[in-house]
Amino acid sequence: MKFSLAWAQTAAQNVTLKVALSVLCFVSGTLALSTVKLASRKPIIIDRGCFSATVEPSGNDHSASEVEAFVREAIRQRFNSDAAPIPDFLSEEEISARNQEQKEFSGRAMTQTVIVRSVKANESTVTIDADRLIAVAQIRSAFSFPLMATIRSTTRSQGNPYGLQLVKLTPQKAEQK
Repeated sequence: MKFSLAWAQTAAQNVTLKVALSVLCFVSGTLALSTVKLASRKPIIIDRGCFSATVEPSGNDHSASEVEAFVREAIRQRFNSDAAPIPDFLSEEEISARNQEQKEFSGRAMTQTVIVRSVKANESTVTIDADRLIAVAQIRSAFSFPLMATIRSTTRSQGNPYGLQLVKLTPQKAEQK
């Protein structure tokens, strides 16, 4: 084999390797840019249940349906005798009021259930129309139970996915409603 022929083959291989390296660099750069672009998009969250649906990730804003769902759950935890309160949902004042109220009910062999009929939310106050069911053994009584609630925004956590806390509940009189 001649030296010039060997040198020509080496030069041809170098050109082929340079072209291959250029193509691979272009492909790697394109893949890196598309990976960065796809990684910066908001994730798709699918809520699984009886039917699957795409759910938008939530920010710090609270929608009306989210406030209503929170109020229904917080009222259930605050008043229902069979509910165990989650500390992140209720303020310390409301937890102590709940404990005192439930102590009185258990001393009289009574149970209480509150059913929320409607929720009207303003900025930090919520007007609640509810029914209060009090049972003594097999005797049950239902009463209208309008409430005014004050809520505040907290950080979202696994214990409190709503990011809201029930600060104060005040019963309203029928005339105020």
